[in-house]
Amino acid sequence: MFRLFNVMEYTVSETLDEVLRSREDVCKCPRCRLDIMAIALNRLPPSYVVTSKGEVIARTNALRQQFKVDVIRAITEAIEIVSKTPHHSRKDS
Repeated sequence: MFRLFNVMEYTVSETLDEVLRSREDVCKCPRCRLDIMAIALNRLPPSYVVTSKGEVIARTNALRQQFKVDVIRAITEAIEIVSKTPHHSRKDS
């Protein structure tokens, strides 16, 4: 069975986890995480591949290194935007 897979979305999600581990000053609630991902993904080109279930990780790992720096930059910019204007009050986080 084949499926369509957005490598960029997977890479942003995985990289966001790495970045947030080192940032104590950032809200990590589900809403802020998704807002950060949405902003970052809107600034990055999509990278879709057609793959079978077993190939996903192998194909993802091969492509991921190519755009890791751009992903980190987009995530960092998105964190700044969301931190300045979160979609919840500070006491909800």
